[in-house]
Amino acid sequence: MNVIDANMIEKSLCFPRLLGGEIHGPNPLWFTTGAALPDNNGIVRALFSPQEIDNGIESVLEPCRARSLPLTWWVGPTSTPTDLGRHLQMRGFTLSRDMTGMAMDLAELHPPASSAFELTVERVRDRQTLARWYDVLRACFSVPFSRIFFDALAATSLNTDEGWIHYVGRVNGEIVAISSLILGAGVAGFYNLAILPRVRRRGIGAMMIVKTFYEARDVGYQVGTLQVTRTDVLRMYRRLGFEAYCKIGVYRYSV
Repeated sequence: MNVIDANMIEKSLCFPRLLGGEIHGPNPLWFTTGAALPDNNGIVRALFSPQEIDNGIESVLEPCRARSLPLTWWVGPTSTPTDLGRHLQMRGFTLSRDMTGMAMDLAELHPPASSAFELTVERVRDRQTLARWYDVLRACFSVPFSRIFFDALAATSLNTDEGWIHYVGRVNGEIVAISSLILGAGVAGFYNLAILPRVRRRGIGAMMIVKTFYEARDVGYQVGTLQVTRTDVLRMYRRLGFEAYCKIGVYRYSV
């Protein structure tokens, strides 16, 4: 499903927009921020013919090598050729992970099973709450702290009705989970689900997913998308009503 790929591209292009980077394209469509983090520099779409592959890959690698920038290449369902991932590995990329792209009609979103906790989900609207959101993100994904990134995130994602919207989940007033929505390509994309270890496997993840997507549905979005890395949680998403439509390969290059 192309909207899964298109929404993920919107999410990835948030990084250069946040950090004052550069977007290049249209083919390949790629970006740099200057930050020495793989996800902050990368290629989100490439439509190569067999004759263009080597030169196309080199057209991105050369400027990144010159600036010592690591990068990520997302190979989604709209990328060509179908064996692009193999060619990337031949040029020094390593496969970081494969993701399953899923989507559903939000009108069919099933309520989650009951949780051991009373969870309230609210949108992040101030810097103090965003700082706590960022703390949970860093704790769960081992993301290094960046004042530049946090300031840019605050400037572009607070008190806005479009783009990158963040949520926190509270139990007894304490923030224990986070999530994000990217409203792009006509759909609502779900990202950054993170739950503190001490409250995992208690139904909080399903509740965060449903309550976050309810927010998108309430403002008129009909389709929800997400990407799943862990195969052991696919069943949870299917119980909520999501269907698998595509695979997305994530490849990393270190300089």
